[in-house]
Formats: sequence, C-alpha cells, structure tokens
Amino acid sequence: MILDDTIAAIATPVGEGGLGVIRVSGFDAHRIAAQLFCRKGGKPGDPLESHRLYFGTLCGSAGPVDEVCVVYMQSPRSYTRQDMVEISCHGSPAVLRRAVNALLNAGARMAEPGEFTKRAFLSGRIDLSQAEGVIDLIKARSEGAARAAFGLMEGGLSRRIEAVRQKLVWTLSHLEASIDFPDEEFVTAADGELRRTLTEAARRLDVLIKSYDGGKFLKHGLSLAIIGKPNAGKSSLLNALLEEERAIVSGIPGTTRDLIRAEGELSGLKVELIDTAGLNPSPDEVEAEGIRRALKAAETADAVIGLFDGSRPWEKSDTTVLETLKKARLHLAVINKADMPQRIAWPDAAISPVHISVKEMRGLDPLLKKIAAFAHDAENLNSEEPVVTRLRHREIFCRIAEDLRRAAAEVELGRELAAASVWDALEEIKRFTGESYTEEVLSAIFDEFCVGK
Repeated sequence: MILDDTIAAIATPVGEGGLGVIRVSGFDAHRIAAQLFCRKGGKPGDPLESHRLYFGTLCGSAGPVDEVCVVYMQSPRSYTRQDMVEISCHGSPAVLRRAVNALLNAGARMAEPGEFTKRAFLSGRIDLSQAEGVIDLIKARSEGAARAAFGLMEGGLSRRIEAVRQKLVWTLSHLEASIDFPDEEFVTAADGELRRTLTEAARRLDVLIKSYDGGKFLKHGLSLAIIGKPNAGKSSLLNALLEEERAIVSGIPGTTRDLIRAEGELSGLKVELIDTAGLNPSPDEVEAEGIRRALKAAETADAVIGLFDGSRPWEKSDTTVLETLKKARLHLAVINKADMPQRIAWPDAAISPVHISVKEMRGLDPLLKKIAAFAHDAENLNSEEPVVTRLRHREIFCRIAEDLRRAAAEVELGRELAAASVWDALEEIKRFTGESYTEEVLSAIFDEFCVGK
C-alpha cells in the first residue's frame, strides 16, 4: 500500500440522506481541496486554515457540484496524522459521486477499505487493537457491543496490556542483569519476588481471557432457543421479549410447526430468539418434523429457555422439556401463567425456575437479567473493565499467560530459561499492539472495514 499519495472516499452509508461526508487524506489533500472549493467571499485556490469550518461551493470540471462545508486538518493533528480534509455536502448519491469524481480528477485516488484507519495505525496514532475497536464499533448491533468496541477503540485493553508489559520489562531487566554481570555487585530481585511478579501478570491475563466467554456474546450476539410443550406460551414470550408481534399466537396447541427466528436487543445484548414447535408426546407427522427441528435448535443454540405451564399439572412432555434443557450449557427454566392458579409441581430442586406471566407482563425484568447473565456478570456489564471480544486477542493472551507461567517455574531452574520465556511473552504483546505484524494479519483485519473508514 502506498502511504504518501492522496486518497478520497465517501465516509457515510450508501443511500439518500440529509448529509454525506467525503474524506481526503494525504500529501496533496490541502491543494486538491483548495483547488476545487470556493468559500463565500473568496476564490478557488485560497488557502484553508487548519481546523476551521468553511462554507462555500465545490466545483468540478463541469461546473458547480454542491454547496458544502469543508474542514482542513493539518498534519499531524488529524485521524491519519496526514493532511486531511472532510467535505460535508447533501446526501444524494449522485452529488456524492460527482464530488468524489472531482477529487479523483484533481489528483486523488479512491481509498481502499479501511485505508484511513490503516494509515492511522501505520503512523502510530493508534495501535492494532484500537483499529480493531474502530471496525467493531462500526459494526456494533447492540448497546453492549458498542460499549465494548468503544472501550477497545479508546485503548482500554491496550492500557491493561501495557501495565503487564511494564512488569515484564522490569522482570527482564533483573533477569538479564544477573545473567550478564554475575560477578558484579548488582542487587537484583530475589527469585521469590520475580516469581510473584510473573504470576501476578499471568493472573491479570487470565482475567482478560475469562472475559471472552461473555465478550463474544456482546460482539456476535446470543442465540436463545425457547422450548416447551404445546400452548405453554413460547410464541407469546418471544413477542413479549421483542415487544412486537413476530410470532402467531393462538390458544390452539401446535400453532407453531417450524422454527421462528427473530433478532432483538435485550439488556444491551444482541439476541436471536428462536421459537420452536411444542414438544408433544404424541405428534402427527408434521408435528414430528417440527419437534425434530426444535430439539436440533436446542442442541445448537448458545442458550435455552425451557418454558413450563404453571396452570397445568406436570406431564410427560414437561419431563422431555426438562431433560432437553439440562443438556444445554446455558439454560434457564421459566414457569409461565403466574396469573392463574398454580397446579404444577416442580420436580427438580437443583434448578430454580423464574415465574412469569406473559399475559400480564409480570416477571419479565428478572427474566431479562437472567438472560443478560448468560453473557456476562451483572457487575461487569456496568463496569469500566475491558472485555475481550476478539478471538485473536484471546489466543494471544493465552500464549502470553502460558509464557509467564513457564517463566515463573523456570526462575529457580535457570534465569536464562526464564528470560527467554519473558522475551517470548513480550513478542506476543507486540503482535497484539501491532508493533510486530505480517501483511496477512493486517489484510485480515482491514479487509473487514468499509471504504471511507
């Protein structure tokens, strides 16, 4: 990728809008913008002051393009640390295309996907993990995903790793000093102190690694299957959670014969809810296929809600639901119809069900909190602690933690061995921040970006 040329791209989504934004970055950004832009009371070619908003007309070879607002940001005080210009015009696709064509004809080239952020990374303005936070924020589909992505983009995870790196540099300085100058009167840390420092650093990595279990749900969402016997209220529960009529509700048992999938946001978490056919112990041919699909959905979903009808006695079909529920790693038992006299006798003391009434919309808040707890602890949801949402980060942190535990065990065996393991950990940290990278890794990350970012 050439980094000293000038790139341009539309930064706003495709389609009609009140405003559209075009970005320009590179050595010639100011010249090109000044050439095409004429501010009120000025003339084309007038220089633009940095970080000042101008209103005027953008012109191309065929004449005026649009009335626009222009901001010039002089290097290094810009997103890419290069000269940058942002042009805000009307959001018509035709206007935006004409504006970009004018920029290209004046000497810019079309930016590649993610090239602005890639330039920000290569210029040292952000590290690689922060660049990943940018794309995660753009793609965030829920409040929780946006919050986690913003923390990554702002460097929350980078700061935690920098704290670990500083401990490793201190540890390595003592290890190397005792290796290189064994006969000198240097006072180096004792073995016990070095082991404690390495163990504590590994523990910090373990906390981040553990957060990935919930972090991946924040980023990608949670698939949640609702199972139960016919007429337990599965479709009504799906509609209540989504606050819209997505599934047909009827008092006739067996109304739902196939899977119904619907996406929504629950407690800041993106969730795909799956309504399933009732688990009828005596199904007809069509119901039998629906039940097979329901059991398959329960098997493959991230979490399962088993819904039981509290107004009816325990039946054979309830036993099937409970047995299926227990097979899921993340599961929740819910007894519906709390507004009616309760006749169900709950048989399993190891599972504490949530009691709700979908009809009267009672008990849904505790249910939502339970669903949120599938992805993360409630205290972590509202804390400032960073959450690992990317598999690349988790894998790197696992390797670092392994290196540190090995180094702690090697301190007494030989400080040369321990120093080599610490060096390995520091190299992994460079892979996380992007100080050490391959083009393959960069391509995999920046290919996720849209053009204009």
